[in-house]
Amino acid sequence: MTDQRTSDLPDRMRERLAGLRRDHDKGQAQLQRLMREEAATRDALLRVGGAIRILEELLPEDETPRTGRDGEDGAAPAAAPAEANSRPKPGPPRAVHVP
Repeated sequence: MTDQRTSDLPDRMRERLAGLRRDHDKGQAQLQRLMREEAATRDALLRVGGAIRILEELLPEDETPRTGRDGEDGAAPAAAPAEANSRPKPGPPRAVHVP
C-alpha cells in the first residue's frame, strides 16, 4: 500500500512549481518597470541639470541666485572669502549616476 502523502507529492510539487513561476514572472515585470523608472528619472535629472547650467551661464554673475549648494539656507557660508563668489566657467555636461 502506498501512503496518501506520497501519492499527493507530485501534485503538490506541480502546484508549488506553478506558484514559483508566477512569483518569478511578477518579479521580472516589477524589475523591468523599476528599470524604466530609473532610466526616466536619470533622463529627467540630466534635463534639469542642463537647464540649471544654461540658466546659470545666461544670468549675470552678480544676479545668479544661490541654489543651496553652498549652504543649508541657500546662502554662501559666512566665512567664505570674496574670491569664492567668482565661479569658474562650467565645463561640459556630466552624466549623473542615481543609485
